[in-house]
Amino acid sequence: MTALDDRPSVGTRRPPDERTIPNLRAVERPVRASLPNDVAVGALRPVMPQRGLPRLLRRLIGVNEDVLDWVPEERPRYTRLGLIVVNTGLLAAVSMHMALASVVGDQWWLPFADLVWAVIIITADSWLISSTHGAPRTSLLGTYLPRLLLSVLLGAVIAEPLVLAVFHQSIDNEISEHRKSEVDGYESTLKRCNPPSGDVVADVSCAGFLVTISERPQAAKDELARATANRDGLKTKVDEADSRLAELERLARDECAGRGGPGLTAVPGEGPECTRNREKADQFRRDNQLDRLHADLAAADQAVAGLNRTVADASGKTERDVNTAITAAVAEKRANLTERGLLDEFDALGRLSAKSAVILMAHVLLALLLIALDCLPVLSKLMSATTEYDARLRRQLDVSGRLHDLQLKASEKRDSVDFELQERRFTQRLRAGIEDIGGEDRTAKERRKIEMDAQIDRLAAALEKRS
Repeated sequence: MTALDDRPSVGTRRPPDERTIPNLRAVERPVRASLPNDVAVGALRPVMPQRGLPRLLRRLIGVNEDVLDWVPEERPRYTRLGLIVVNTGLLAAVSMHMALASVVGDQWWLPFADLVWAVIIITADSWLISSTHGAPRTSLLGTYLPRLLLSVLLGAVIAEPLVLAVFHQSIDNEISEHRKSEVDGYESTLKRCNPPSGDVVADVSCAGFLVTISERPQAAKDELARATANRDGLKTKVDEADSRLAELERLARDECAGRGGPGLTAVPGEGPECTRNREKADQFRRDNQLDRLHADLAAADQAVAGLNRTVADASGKTERDVNTAITAAVAEKRANLTERGLLDEFDALGRLSAKSAVILMAHVLLALLLIALDCLPVLSKLMSATTEYDARLRRQLDVSGRLHDLQLKASEKRDSVDFELQERRFTQRLRAGIEDIGGEDRTAKERRKIEMDAQIDRLAAALEKRS
């Protein structure tokens, strides 16, 4: 074979690199260059590993390239699935930027926050997809339903700021009109609960709407009421006394003039009856102190007039104080409603949806569309049929599980042998120790016996000498 024939033909693969294919030294896989030239191009599996952006997109969703190299036809499917996850992250970044910008305005750190949120969403979607690889289609409820619910929750969070951005003009108008109405209602309630007279309104609906002023004219009004009641009582008493005195004086004039009638003598002139009636009228005046009563009534009238002026002045001051306090409270309320945030926009969108069925339908449809786009990674995986990659990955997982079980059994046998040998060594050592202790005991007994026999012999010898 010539050098030209040794070169791989078009479409063949070079020998795999040990750095890219794990355990190559342990298991040699066939390469295209090792096959005869009559083998059809593309018949060799696995194919050469793919580099570049598509591989990164697949790695993002947890695709095992070593398994996918055996079914390269599935590469476009999983590349697009990774691209969907990236698109969801970009959509989340845009949503976060709009949400934060509406709250804090344009800040230099917003792009970093957008990037962090995009990474969080991409990570979550990546886990949602990668955790379904190799899952059997018989476990749709347990495998995909929780992931779909989580995707819907994430989609709702991402979709709402985008919906607010779409309806921002109507939302701005609604917020302005609602705040104007709120300020007007607040001012109307303040005026109702704080009349210009300064009187305290006992209505329970006015709780929290009473303004604070330096002084209320209630004390002066109470004093005026007491003075008026005293003046009126005194006036009644004076009127009754004046009426009685006028009757007595009329009777004295008629008697002196000689007019006829009940209690009259009809004799003209300064007679006894005329004198007696005049003295009776004078005595009535003195007994009832009419002059002093008239003076007291005049003083009471002056006091009431002075208190009326005081109450009028206090009422005018109170009215000005109340109006000033209401104006200040309304200005403070209006100032508090200057800023606006996400909750204000959500509330405004809710009011718009409640007012118009068209806006409600547009809101719901747009939100559902955005949520569907955010759920697209899981939906695309759910709507896809079981791929050959899933089947092969599932079989590889089964093989890996069985191999791991075998390895555990082998490790168990190896460790059990070591422990059994160690146990036997301990048993042998125990037996040897017991035997050593028994030998030592027997030796001690023999030594004691010898010593006892020797002592007996010495005692016997000593007895023989004495005898």
